[in-house]
Amino acid sequence: MIHSSDMLQVKGLTKSYGKLIAVASVSFQADYGQTIGLLGPNGAGKTTIVSIIAGLLSPDSGEVLIAGKQVKSDTDPVKLKIGLVPQDMALYDQLSARDNLVFFAALYSFAGARARQAIAEALNLVGK
Repeated sequence: MIHSSDMLQVKGLTKSYGKLIAVASVSFQADYGQTIGLLGPNGAGKTTIVSIIAGLLSPDSGEVLIAGKQVKSDTDPVKLKIGLVPQDMALYDQLSARDNLVFFAALYSFAGARARQAIAEALNLVGK
């Protein structure tokens, strides 16, 4: 059963590419602080589900709610409430570790003393 207090709710997602049904009526939920992993063989629909959650694809049917609000696009501010670890590295080689952190912090409107402190702590954690 899905509750409105769940952080992430995926309800009846279905997505097809032509005649290929990539995702067929998938539902799950995650509570605040819970980690979710999608496992399955190649072609099982994992990337499609994550792309829908991230707002990169629209489902044929079903919906994704984050903190009770529907995800409508890739730039939807409600996505700031979840974290997503991509399959591929999402860093810029031409930037230093610090500059990458500053860049991504800015994308989330995270700046000032709080951002500088968080960046310093993250770099200290990994010995940089």
